[in-house]
Amino acid sequence: MINLLSPEIASIVFSDIRDGIMVTNTKNEIVFINNAFSEVTGYSEADVMGCDPRLLNSSHHDEEFFLNMWKTIKETGHWKGEIWDRRKDGEIYLEFLSISAIKNCRGDVEHYVAVFTDINEKRKAEQRLDRAALYDVLTELPNRIQTIHYLQNKLNKSRKNHKLLAVVMLDLDDFKSTNDKFGHDLGDRLLVVIAQRLQRLIRSTDMVGRLGGDEFAIILSNLNNFDEVEQMTHRINCLVASSITVNGEKYRLTTSLGVTLYPFDEADAELLLRHADQAMYKAKENGKNQSHLFDVEKDQQAQTRRELVQQLSVALEKNQLVLFYQPKVNMRTGKIVGVEALIRWQHPEEGFLGPGHFLPHVEYHDLIIDIGEWVICKALTQLRYWLKKDLKISVSVNISARQILQLDFVPRLKEILNNFNDVPLELLELEILESAALENTDHVARVIEQCRKMGIHFALDDFGTGYASLSYLRDIPADILKIDQSFIFNLLDKRKDLALVEGIIGLATAFQRTVIAEGIENTEQGVLLMRLGCDLGQGFGIARPMPAENLLPWVKNFQPDKEWSIWADTSWEISDFPLLVAQHDHISWVKNILFYIEGKTNSFNKASLINHQECRFGHWYYSYGRQRYKHIKEFSEIEPTHISIHHLGHNIIQLCDQGELDGARKKARELLQLKDRILEKLALLQKQVVASH
Repeated sequence: MINLLSPEIASIVFSDIRDGIMVTNTKNEIVFINNAFSEVTGYSEADVMGCDPRLLNSSHHDEEFFLNMWKTIKETGHWKGEIWDRRKDGEIYLEFLSISAIKNCRGDVEHYVAVFTDINEKRKAEQRLDRAALYDVLTELPNRIQTIHYLQNKLNKSRKNHKLLAVVMLDLDDFKSTNDKFGHDLGDRLLVVIAQRLQRLIRSTDMVGRLGGDEFAIILSNLNNFDEVEQMTHRINCLVASSITVNGEKYRLTTSLGVTLYPFDEADAELLLRHADQAMYKAKENGKNQSHLFDVEKDQQAQTRRELVQQLSVALEKNQLVLFYQPKVNMRTGKIVGVEALIRWQHPEEGFLGPGHFLPHVEYHDLIIDIGEWVICKALTQLRYWLKKDLKISVSVNISARQILQLDFVPRLKEILNNFNDVPLELLELEILESAALENTDHVARVIEQCRKMGIHFALDDFGTGYASLSYLRDIPADILKIDQSFIFNLLDKRKDLALVEGIIGLATAFQRTVIAEGIENTEQGVLLMRLGCDLGQGFGIARPMPAENLLPWVKNFQPDKEWSIWADTSWEISDFPLLVAQHDHISWVKNILFYIEGKTNSFNKASLINHQECRFGHWYYSYGRQRYKHIKEFSEIEPTHISIHHLGHNIIQLCDQGELDGARKKARELLQLKDRILEKLALLQKQVVASH
């Protein structure tokens, strides 16, 4: 071995090898080095010969590291790995080291050979590449990849410690204009200053990253409440708004902030950033230089809408949509005048779904136009079939606001109608919502006029729920007004709804429009509507929406309500309308007493109990009613019962106030009997009034 290490041989073998080589004896003394050793470490042969290799120790490794290294060498004869050493000038560097034990023919270790490669520059290059992949070059802030990685770690901790975590997205307002006006070099310097300010602002547990351009993300973790987030966003806005001096010139910027909070927004790291970004754009839409909190509920609703639009599109392609038809009748003549086509979704999993479950989610999407045109085609196809079966009735179709407001609505409708030349267009009725007509009155009026020239009729649906005015009724030439079912539902109970319905019917008459009530559920509503001058109606009290195949049998078996026929040949003057209102005032007065018994109301006009002339019914009876009907016997017969019902009502309220609820409930049965007696007498009075006309 000694011969191999003679200077002559060593010079030939090792002079051109680029790896450093060092040989030690069993006393751990250096006995040989090559040129590469000196180039890497800075030590010459004279410096190290006979010395302990520990002179290269960097102090970066503890004693246990070296004990394990020598244990491996003794057990296996070699060791290799990365190790930090120190050059002669004191610089610490990283090398890849391999140590082998050299044995003689007897198997005894005589020398140790260490071969090492300086990988310091390689490691630095790798670190630079790693940093470039994870950090922004300009601001040296974490980039999007590193920000997401950091955010995910913080999310995991927030789940464990049950603390709030906020993601704040920051975007400088009108920064592109600043770049265009002053140049990108200045823009970059401003971004660096903003980055430095944000880093100084955040806590040690937080992080700020640059996601690109002038967009920054700030991760705020371990928060106790939302107040801390508001304080931070306020400080960020103030910090950014502070003037920045570059080359003696002052510049002012503002920022829009979007914020989302975990666990209220229970999303992953990437989605949280996206949500904060959406909130930031909302802040810009709201005027910039402010913050906006991401609305989880609205986002979920939007996601639901997107999914439902996609499902509905598939449903339209796969013929899952069907039409049901609800009859409309003339209650005075007992004749069926038409049907309304109502869409249903035959959902493969949930069964039949009504329009309220899906149409509101697509009313602002173009899919609603495709659905609307499908409904028209389907309804006309069904109408053609009924005509062949000798059933001639009108079919009304609902048109969405988005559909009728399309500039090409009429041309597209004509394309559809070209396929139904054998169907009389006067049997087609298009229904539009009152609110839809209000969006663009001029356009809707033009559409209606063009359609009327083709013979098509128009109806205003849900009339009374919008902001109708006399000029509106004048400008929209619809043929029919449909009274919204919400007014019909309370027609018998609410004085205001009764007056409103009477007003709508009066307006329809004045403007020579046909009026129809939807939502009729019982005979009494129908009779009252007839008295008020509305003969047309539809609703569950007449017939529920039904599949097309069920309509012909229903028409064949339809029998008008007997109560309708009683009033069919009678007329009711508008001057007698207070008599109808008084009837409902009486019903309402009795209901309030019943509510008082059950604790549903805590107040009652006790003056109207003591004095039977003080209730609404009494006001009518002893003023307008007496002036108009005092000569009719049935009118005079009402007074004794009215007085009795007041005495009984007063007694019931006293029992309630004394806590004797059982006694009050027994008296309530008598009260209901007296109420019915007055209603019977009012009905007789109304018949006498009609007979006298």
